[in-house]
Amino acid sequence: MRRCGAVSWRVAFALLSSLATAWGAEAPKIEQPWTLDAGSWERGKELLPEPVLRRVKAGEYWFRVVPADAGRFHDNYSRPFWDAAAANDGKYDLDPATCGLRDKATGKVPDFYFGYPFPKIDPNDPEAGCKIAWNFTAASLMAGGTGASFYLTGLDKDGPYRTIRTKIQATSYVGRHGGPIPNPEHLVAKATSVALEPVDVEGVSTLTVRHLDW
Repeated sequence: MRRCGAVSWRVAFALLSSLATAWGAEAPKIEQPWTLDAGSWERGKELLPEPVLRRVKAGEYWFRVVPADAGRFHDNYSRPFWDAAAANDGKYDLDPATCGLRDKATGKVPDFYFGYPFPKIDPNDPEAGCKIAWNFTAASLMAGGTGASFYLTGLDKDGPYRTIRTKIQATSYVGRHGGPIPNPEHLVAKATSVALEPVDVEGVSTLTVRHLDW
């Protein structure tokens, strides 16, 4: 069975991160949309995990890859976010043993941050991957929280086999607009989820807690 899909998160992440960290420089030439499939699988070597790439090569998966527009991507984020990102230049570095975000002034985990911690990243920097990951994390936290109800469908090579409706609610304590809020437990974020249907899983709940630590 041959499956199609939206661009994989790794492809999207690589494209968006490279565009975001290069903002302010001359805009790169936008590549035309293309299809990652059995005929072009080698282009996915640096974009997909090996098990997924193996299925692309075998013709089981294919992805339509659509490069992001730098201007439109930039405008998805607020002016305060970009202003804070610019002000963060040189403020943070990384704990070499853990890739953890570190405040240069204290040598410790920052109690709060907002905007990209690393607004400028040299592609040749051996720590570029960790820095891009921290920028991605900071962007994901800016809203301060989220809530949604949605369906999760399990898939295997034969198609969908189970669908669960669930509801999640989350609050972030760092990276959020408006500055810090009380955070006595020293957390990055806290989230709950509850299964709504089918009846055999209704009420099953989870609590996720992310500590502000390395």
